[in-house]
Amino acid sequence: LMHRFMESMPPLRPLTFCLKYFLASREINRPYTGGIGSYLLQLMIVSFLQHRSRADLNRGYGGSGQHFNLGSLLLDFLELYGLDFNYVTTGISVRHDGYYFPKGQLDKKEYFWQPNRPSSIAVENPLDPTMDVGAGAYRIQMISRVFDHAFKTLLAYVSEPMEETDSILARILPPTEEMAKRRVLKDVMEGKKGGGEEGVAS
Repeated sequence: LMHRFMESMPPLRPLTFCLKYFLASREINRPYTGGIGSYLLQLMIVSFLQHRSRADLNRGYGGSGQHFNLGSLLLDFLELYGLDFNYVTTGISVRHDGYYFPKGQLDKKEYFWQPNRPSSIAVENPLDPTMDVGAGAYRIQMISRVFDHAFKTLLAYVSEPMEETDSILARILPPTEEMAKRRVLKDVMEGKKGGGEEGVAS
């Protein structure tokens, strides 16, 4: 199923890689400690892209997703789940091109409403509509605040007046050792290129 979503939604794969690393770097990616696991994260992204495609189609942009800007999508994802989404009242389904449902709805309440944790994230398993994939993510309110903070951090670097930075994404994603090596290699190669041009000019 997820392979079909990957094929039909070009932004899904890069957003998944980026957000998995974002969660892992903060140790909020493990379901057994109340974090967001891979499957739950992918369903959240799929739902987000489904609603985004529908909104863009209504605006006349087309619903293929080919025009999507990944940076803009990342910002919008963080804004949705960090600021706008109502975890208390709303459940998520990716079936039938994606829709939201009231968690207290008569045929949903038994499976998706948690009286002890009303702010839990309710995400229907598309392979079993009575199963809540989000049931174990008991730290979702803290994670929502992390999304909120990341959204506002990125916004500071893409809004006027813009903050200066070498890498906007590095403000929320700590560079790995491999990234650092690539950056050094890039700087060396650009230095050589610049040195060569100076040598020719002199």
